[in-house]
Amino acid sequence: MKPVIREPYYDKAVWIENEVNRKEFTFLSSKSSEAEVELFLLHLFGYNSIDVSKSFEESFEELLEQDEVAILGGVAFIKDDETCIMPSCCCGLEEIQLIEHSIQAKQSPWLGHDPSPGLQYFDDYALVWSDDPEPLKEELVSIKFTYNELEESLKKCKKDLLEFIEEPLYKWIKVRNGDIANRMKQKMFHWILKDDSNKE
Repeated sequence: MKPVIREPYYDKAVWIENEVNRKEFTFLSSKSSEAEVELFLLHLFGYNSIDVSKSFEESFEELLEQDEVAILGGVAFIKDDETCIMPSCCCGLEEIQLIEHSIQAKQSPWLGHDPSPGLQYFDDYALVWSDDPEPLKEELVSIKFTYNELEESLKKCKKDLLEFIEEPLYKWIKVRNGDIANRMKQKMFHWILKDDSNKE
């Protein structure tokens, strides 16, 4: 399981100097490149209709005033290079805590619609489906997880997201403005990980 953003097809901010190579999805982790951080920012600002024609400081001030944000994406379930179940339409990275709570309660979390991925729980394993298995479609894909694998994968997924916030995202912003970098890190904990404690 990996945290992912999808379809970052928005206008480039005037304060992003590099050319941005847009791709359908981007995984987030401590290993995310500068280009991937810029894709994340392009998506975050665009999806939340923040004006990116202003200066770096003005754009971030507008973003940081938001009490909540939405980011198309969420959790990707990966079996191998060929088999991957992505969150679909209207699923957001900001719902990662709800996804975790649903899995812990053995309920199928909201993973989007059209298609409608979901989880089915059995005695000693769970199946992640690429779409609603009723009625069964020929092109349907499923990935099997033991409960231990599900728990460990979820923990690693959240760790990847936390490390993305604390390392590549933080560093990219800090080079430009240390105060905004610190405030952004706290806001990301609040928006995405629903954590209001003060982390340093």
